[in-house]
Amino acid sequence: MSYDPGYKNSAPGHARKTAQWLGAVMSVSLLCLPLFSQTSQGIIHGGVFDQSGGAVAGAKVTVTDVARGVSRSLVTDEAGQYVANNLTPSTYTVRAETKGFRPVEHSGVLVEVSQNLRVDLVVQPGEQTQAITVTGEIPDVNTTDSTLGGTVSNQAINDLPLNGRNFERLLELRPGNVSTPGAGTGVSSTNGARTANDILRLDGIAGIADSTGSSILNASYRGGDSSSLVPIDAIQEFNSEQNPKAEYGFRDGSAVNVGIKSGANSLHGTAYAFGRDASTTDASNFFTGQVTPANFEQFGATVGGRIIKDRLFWFASFEGVRDTTGQTGNVMVPISAAGGGVANSWVDACNALNPNHLANGVVGNPINPLSAQLAGLNTATCTITPASSIVENIFPYNTNASTSFFPAVTSNLPLNNGLFKADYVVGTHHHLNGMLFISKS
Repeated sequence: MSYDPGYKNSAPGHARKTAQWLGAVMSVSLLCLPLFSQTSQGIIHGGVFDQSGGAVAGAKVTVTDVARGVSRSLVTDEAGQYVANNLTPSTYTVRAETKGFRPVEHSGVLVEVSQNLRVDLVVQPGEQTQAITVTGEIPDVNTTDSTLGGTVSNQAINDLPLNGRNFERLLELRPGNVSTPGAGTGVSSTNGARTANDILRLDGIAGIADSTGSSILNASYRGGDSSSLVPIDAIQEFNSEQNPKAEYGFRDGSAVNVGIKSGANSLHGTAYAFGRDASTTDASNFFTGQVTPANFEQFGATVGGRIIKDRLFWFASFEGVRDTTGQTGNVMVPISAAGGGVANSWVDACNALNPNHLANGVVGNPINPLSAQLAGLNTATCTITPASSIVENIFPYNTNASTSFFPAVTSNLPLNNGLFKADYVVGTHHHLNGMLFISKS
């Protein structure tokens, strides 16, 4: 970057200098893009060697996404090394070729969410028309870094029975993760740390509530399971890192990266419906002689495909939950009888206010008539009358000794969530994707 001092006192000179600085900043930013956190994406790296173990520099390495037909071409450095980062979780084929050697390719390389795989390729002398295919599995041992944790695979997510189909319940499959039995979601603990200290990222986006700092993904709320729910069928995999790198920040628990599925060249999808009815499966409550109401329905579908082959893909999902349980709602209301004290009982408070109250030189009752009417309170006798066609009482009629009141209604948890994701392959080294996730309870 150059700068002509002859323009230092002129407006065009300032504009030129500003433009040059902005250009430099943008250039540095673009150069730093490969260094950003991988989060839900993966990496394939390794080396190309000859039979003697010598590094093969300048070899062409092609990494191909089998499901989408997208290829990325790389060239090995002087040490024979290559790196393909920011890969969409999928199954890949890695191929190496160079002059004087037969091409070799490793097929069936499964890249999961946040996974860092090493794939070394050994080329042998021969004609380039003859290719060698390696089909052996990649070792599960991570020799790249010291991160603890691992991926809960797509097969495990789909095959394991999961009441409520909440992926957070599967966190306990990873060593060091525990949760409180019977508690709501968002209460897992990592390596003895306090609960709810994990950071959840959905396709790299941290799900943190602006107002409270708590998680907004699959968080427990009032009487039920979750107030938002990421559909199991929309999840590719999720990865839990128990001693995450500093780039994740925010929390001292695990960093949980959830990867959302992407569309592919072939149309694919799922449809499901689950339900249970306590009246047909549960025994009666010992104390009431009746079955506690508990009905649950969970249904949805996913579908994904292509718009432009090998270039533009889409994926969508919808899920609905209908959960009806017993009296789980607890509200605090004043006591409608005497004995609770002036802080809790309408009657005791009224009796305390009635005797000779002096206001503006006039002896009378200080209770506002409209307030008394709305509460069903007779200020002369200090009694409460339940709401009826002739008595207005907007408060629950509570004759218990406690201000805790359970309304005589069942609790409902209707939940609807929808997700849409698009992927666009600009070229061999540029990939754009965007996602919209809405969950309402």
